[in-house]
Amino acid sequence: MWTLTKSKKDLNVLILKSNIRTKNDVEKVNQIFSQIECIKRWIVDLDDWEHVLKVECFVLSCENISVILERFGYKCSELNH
Repeated sequence: MWTLTKSKKDLNVLILKSNIRTKNDVEKVNQIFSQIECIKRWIVDLDDWEHVLKVECFVLSCENISVILERFGYKCSELNH
């Protein structure tokens, strides 16, 4: 029997700019992300002008996160600095 285990080294850390601006937005995004098992942790900086969204997850890419959030009216894109 084979068991697939995920280690911390398999964890992706995605950094995106977003239009998540309020605590209400954060609550809505939390409801969305809590339904996605491969997202382990996330945070958004509401004080930053780019509203930086950091997502720690397995498997997903910045594009995946963008597509997911666009379904609910949010915009985000990979932050390249």
